[in-house]
Amino acid sequence: MPFDKILFNLSQRFTIITPCFNEENVIHRFLDEIEIVLQACPCQYHLVVVDDASNDSTPEILKNYAFHSPNLSMDVLRLNYNMGHQEAIRQGLQFVHASAAATDGIIVMDSDGEDNPAAILRLSELEDFDIVFVERGKRQENRLFKIGYFFYKRLFRTITGQEISFGNFSMISPAVLRSIAQQPFIHYASFLSKQRFRSGKIRFDRRKRINGQSKMSYRSLVFHGLYSLIEYAEEMLFTLIRLFVGLFLLLAGFTGYVLYAKFISRKAILGWASTIISSLMVSSLIIVSTIIIGLLLLSIKKTLIQKNHQFLVISKEYQLLER
Repeated sequence: MPFDKILFNLSQRFTIITPCFNEENVIHRFLDEIEIVLQACPCQYHLVVVDDASNDSTPEILKNYAFHSPNLSMDVLRLNYNMGHQEAIRQGLQFVHASAAATDGIIVMDSDGEDNPAAILRLSELEDFDIVFVERGKRQENRLFKIGYFFYKRLFRTITGQEISFGNFSMISPAVLRSIAQQPFIHYASFLSKQRFRSGKIRFDRRKRINGQSKMSYRSLVFHGLYSLIEYAEEMLFTLIRLFVGLFLLLAGFTGYVLYAKFISRKAILGWASTIISSLMVSSLIIVSTIIIGLLLLSIKKTLIQKNHQFLVISKEYQLLER
């Protein structure tokens, strides 16, 4: 490796944002593994652990934890109330942006052990992209979850035209952080995939959670998947509009055929013809109603985003935990 490249690596600094909630049996092991993987790396790493108002001993563990390696440091944000996993990530992004600390990349990863810290070393080497996703390889969940995830990915691709094979584990450049820091989202991975920046992927297998099963129920997982589609609300509406146009053309063509057969060619009209026309009309009305509701929701969403932006400028929903 050239000498100037070595000097560049020595001066690199990365920020790692990781949310946690009630991880008293996990967080110490997670931080230990981070240090084991990164301690020999020439880069500097600063962790921002976002404690989502844990009510177990997690805050005390974080307060007393200290890295031994000189290239690792940590801040702990204690959220004033439980906001949920995705909002905890956003609060972490806001904190990093507000601190204006020099950084070459901001890495977001979960703290339950599924995200392999070894991927951080790969992420640190990628300088040609503004966004790098850690694509999920093999998963360790049960068969029911894998089947559901398979159909979810197909549904997401059908509706949005995009592939989603990654979660929160990703790295963004400071330019991306400046662009998204004040933007609200409900599904970080889906939201990030919509940003118009140079993006790339690396692939790592998902590991088993350190503490066994996920805290999320199947109900929560279903809604989490639906939230990813909401980030693509405009694309979903466009898909519905295209479907409506297709049904309308089919309805017009079939109706024209029926009228031609009945009044011009004097052919007998089969009984199921009226049933098909009625079904097409009902389907079209349902789609139109859905489009109207979707447009209203988008209008409400944009209004809330504007108000939320004004709120974010004057508020802070976390406190820096003294360590």
